[in-house]
Amino acid sequence: MPTKRFVSETPSVNGGYPVVVGSRTPIRVLLEYCRQHDDDLQRVNEALPHLRLEQIQGALNYYAICPNHVDEDKQRNVAAWERYSGRSWAA
Repeated sequence: MPTKRFVSETPSVNGGYPVVVGSRTPIRVLLEYCRQHDDDLQRVNEALPHLRLEQIQGALNYYAICPNHVDEDKQRNVAAWERYSGRSWAA
């Protein structure tokens, strides 16, 4: 899969869930920035300047093809936040 060059799944990084290659930025976090910035990749890049536009687009392409593992990572993090904060996640 060509998009795999932009995404890494390593057991010792982010629990093995997908991150942008060359960083420890989880794809779930990148998706949240896209949502917050109305999918304006230039604004996302300004918010995450350690990533190149090519990496951002590659990660989004990966998510479009393989959303399950990223969605599972998001659900896992929401559950952990709710468990430790005692509050419900308002998504």
